[in-house]
Amino acid sequence: MASPPTPCRLAILLLGVLCSAAAVAAARYAPADDHLLACGAEAAAVLPDGRRFVPDSGCASTRLRSPAPTLSSAAPPGSPPPPSPLHASARVFSCRASYDLAVRRRGRHILRLHFYPFGPALSDSRFHVGAGGLLLLHNFNASSPVIKEFILPVDSDVLVLTFVPDSGSTAFINAIELVSAPEELVGDIGTLVTSGGASQIDGLSSQVFETLYRITVAGRKVTPFNDTLWRTWVNDADFLVGTDSTNYKVWSFSGRIAYPKGSRQMTREVAPDNVYRSARSVKPGANVTWGFPVPASSRYLVRMHFCDIVSKALYELYFNIYVNGNLAVKDFDLSSTTGFLAYPYYIDFIVDVEDEGMLKLAIGGLKQSRSDEVSGILNALEIMRMNKTSGGMDGNFPIALDMEYGVSKGIGEVARSLLCGFIFAGLFVALVMLVLRLRIELRNNGTAWSWKPMDSGEGKLAKAYQLVPSKADY
Repeated sequence: MASPPTPCRLAILLLGVLCSAAAVAAARYAPADDHLLACGAEAAAVLPDGRRFVPDSGCASTRLRSPAPTLSSAAPPGSPPPPSPLHASARVFSCRASYDLAVRRRGRHILRLHFYPFGPALSDSRFHVGAGGLLLLHNFNASSPVIKEFILPVDSDVLVLTFVPDSGSTAFINAIELVSAPEELVGDIGTLVTSGGASQIDGLSSQVFETLYRITVAGRKVTPFNDTLWRTWVNDADFLVGTDSTNYKVWSFSGRIAYPKGSRQMTREVAPDNVYRSARSVKPGANVTWGFPVPASSRYLVRMHFCDIVSKALYELYFNIYVNGNLAVKDFDLSSTTGFLAYPYYIDFIVDVEDEGMLKLAIGGLKQSRSDEVSGILNALEIMRMNKTSGGMDGNFPIALDMEYGVSKGIGEVARSLLCGFIFAGLFVALVMLVLRLRIELRNNGTAWSWKPMDSGEGKLAKAYQLVPSKADY
């Protein structure tokens, strides 16, 4: 029979728990910019994950601008309780309005817009949303609750978020999140997959992305509470298409997910541990396919996450990766890429979806795999739509976002420009006063400014300015 714990043992155990909690807290991502706004709210809203959203009125780092009064709207009495404290109120705009969000650190940011239409007037709203001069949402109607997430570069000291109601309609927003994104979240290089093959492309870091799907394969839903970037990952079961259940196997893992030391590409901000603790595997000679409805005539970034939690040794898995029916990677050997088991890794694919409006992803098992049951795996995936033009996600439209250009350079840059103007004006005035005073003093001393030719010392005349007595003073 085990002896009861002594006070000393309890103290040591408590100290260990506190140290572990401190380590987790220290490791949690702390963004330089962290705007959390509860729009139209009278008091702060605290979420289960601990985040605190402050009212959008009276926030020191945010300014709401509108040529007409905006309305604070609350859910009508007797309506069912909202799923989140953020959905209890909204800010309603009858004309073009904007939020000026101060930016401490320029670079890539995550922008989340919460829409929860708790009344018919909000459900019927139709409007446009722009950020930093780029049209994010065109002719948008939030008839049902939705969170729109964008990853976008910010190159000014202020991000101006503009809402433009359609003619005869209104615009609304329940909550806004603007968070600095870690540098490793989006790389610059991806693999373009077409019917002609796969090739490397760059320039991804300058693009704007709209998140459409974030999937954990064969795992439980991951909520913002368990994600350092407050993301939500849903299970993949509803997206499996044309796949015989005998062709795959579901896996879970309780061990430690190891990240490469000093790696700038793979961190827990790229994806949380929980999405790597589950996987769906494919048998040799079989395929597992997922299908996702997407808007047609768009380009997408598809990020596929891999972590070998099924093998007992290295070099047991060999499989193909297909993107929209095209071979993206042949004979993929995860062990050669990572060199370890339970090491996370991802690949970014770029694909164009034309008229079909369906994006299909698949892994195909190869018979050279050492196991007869497992040939390939997938742990998680993300699908993001890319902006079509530099003016908007859906292309260029004649939507007036003019009110933001007055501060599009940022408050800091405007202030610096004004300061420089004042400095130059002051210097000019001081110089004029100095010259006038010098002329007066020289006139009082019997000298004045004049000019005459003088010998340059080489037998030639050179023009020179010098002080000489003036004839008027004799």
